[in-house]
Amino acid sequence: MKKILKSKKSIAFLTSLFLTITLITAFPVIGYAADNEKTFDIIEVTDFHGTLKDSSGNPVAGVLADRIGNLKKSNSDRTLILGGGDLYQGSAVSNIMKGVPVQKVMSQIGMEITALGNHEFDWGLDTTINTSMKDAAYSIVCSNLYSKETGKRVFDPYKIITKDGVKIAIIGGITRETETSVTPKYVKDFEFKDLANEINSVAAEIKQNKLADVTIALVHEGDKGDNATGPLFDLANNLQNIDAVFGGHSHTKTATIAKTTNIPVYIAASNGKGYIDAKFKITSDKKIIFDAPNLTDSYRALDNENGYKASNPQTDSAINNIVDEANKEIDPMTKVVIGYNKDKILTRTLDESPYGSSVLGNWASDITRSAVNAEVGFQNNGGLRIDIPQGDITVGTMWQFMPFDNTIYKLSMTKAQLKEVLEQAVADKSKGLQVSGIKFSYDSNLTEGQRVKSITREDGTAINDTESLSVAVPDFVAQGGDSFTAFTKCGGLNIANDTHVVIRDAFIEWCKSNKDKNDKNTISNIDVKRMVNQGTSSVGTWKNEGQSWKYMKDGKTVSGWNNINGKWYLMDSTGVMQTMWNQVDGEWYFLKDDGTMATGWTYVGGNWYYLNSNGTMASDTTIAGYKLDESGTLVA
Repeated sequence: MKKILKSKKSIAFLTSLFLTITLITAFPVIGYAADNEKTFDIIEVTDFHGTLKDSSGNPVAGVLADRIGNLKKSNSDRTLILGGGDLYQGSAVSNIMKGVPVQKVMSQIGMEITALGNHEFDWGLDTTINTSMKDAAYSIVCSNLYSKETGKRVFDPYKIITKDGVKIAIIGGITRETETSVTPKYVKDFEFKDLANEINSVAAEIKQNKLADVTIALVHEGDKGDNATGPLFDLANNLQNIDAVFGGHSHTKTATIAKTTNIPVYIAASNGKGYIDAKFKITSDKKIIFDAPNLTDSYRALDNENGYKASNPQTDSAINNIVDEANKEIDPMTKVVIGYNKDKILTRTLDESPYGSSVLGNWASDITRSAVNAEVGFQNNGGLRIDIPQGDITVGTMWQFMPFDNTIYKLSMTKAQLKEVLEQAVADKSKGLQVSGIKFSYDSNLTEGQRVKSITREDGTAINDTESLSVAVPDFVAQGGDSFTAFTKCGGLNIANDTHVVIRDAFIEWCKSNKDKNDKNTISNIDVKRMVNQGTSSVGTWKNEGQSWKYMKDGKTVSGWNNINGKWYLMDSTGVMQTMWNQVDGEWYFLKDDGTMATGWTYVGGNWYYLNSNGTMASDTTIAGYKLDESGTLVA
């Protein structure tokens, strides 16, 4: 089967060429007219994470269903709706009801197949199969997950869906990161095999037996957010007999071509912020013609004033009913106000690169420690799922912030054992940790395992080499999750060390107890730096070259984003410090005259703009009652 990627320019050129040849030769050129072609839409929704409504109460599911429904009506016999995994875990309503409301929404929308995500293991795979997916109108496909007991695949590796006479095979797969990103007890009975080998094997079988006209890979695997590199592209560049790849996991917007194989690659962001609409044509002689994938045409954003953030968005009434019924069951619990955040958004933004503290990370690790009267507390970065917006803090807010049912393990650890944990926390590709009760320094330029330079109590007093400290840590991490195996040597695998205190419950109880102690912010919005990277914060010198500045480390210029003494700077590929507006990975940033990244309201060229806490320019939205247009300019 031949795959062709087309663009409007190429079609116009070929059409002109055909007409020219016909006129010159007086012979008609035999081609495939539009009537001989069938146009299909493949819709992907991925990493929905239970987001029936967003943290501001906007109707995410209702708008998503309305837009996909309209698209499906326009091409009803030739639209295929897919899920990229991680559909359920994430919101209070979905977690409390074990994903059932989300499953009902996706079934109503018309989803037919989904990949298996790593978060489908969070309640145990049996729960996902027997509760979340019970009565679902769609099914899971996964080619690389095997049972250790039977040696067989847990799910069908592929399914074939027929649309208007065309057979479309969907081969599923799941990231092998699941082995370390899920509580070990939930993955110990499964083997995660190589994605490329398994998909290629299944695709070869489909081709050899002529089972399908089109073959799609649907995998819960992500990229680096640059629309060009990362595990999903590594996979796509090693696949054979595959016509397109749909991914997930990384929560990124992706629509482009794999460089080696020219296979279209897509990821539909996350949390209902948008969806992928990949269009292709199949001619009467089975040639597949995908529209050239790009973010402008292939990705449909919904997290804007034209989507679910509109003042009165168009929604699907049937979906609204599903969401409303689910919320009625949990509202008496989740709508209880337990605190206030009247100042500004509480964030998980790190104050150091690549690993640092954050406002919410400090708070979460503090509460984890104090809940069991420990001397040291840890929280894994991946367990904290949202920034907390301005307004009332409710029980539901805490379910969104900490959707996992992690309990606190209380361990006894020496300074040397703490160092081993912290070395894993600052290693290359680590997920990172938040700390409480201690502070430490490290140098990211040193060899892994030798980066931690100092560890003290948070007040600066020394920790004796021979003393043992009580340490509070989430059970997931204690058992070696996120590759923090050092905890397993200190009793992390001993269930006797489980205090059975649910971390989310500890957060909720703390907020209740401190709700009225500060009428502005129940949770402090002051960042306390508990980890310092000596490799970026204090090492290096500025060098002036005429009208440009460069930052030198070890005699070499640095490039890209750099955190220098707690402030972010952007250097181009030659090391020159950037100022004014700069676009990076599709997002706009404003660098002040001194090179530092701007945040908050910023006045530039006679206009006001708002830069988010991570520096990205806000656009087509409303901030504190002020409307910003699509260019990011404040509307007067």
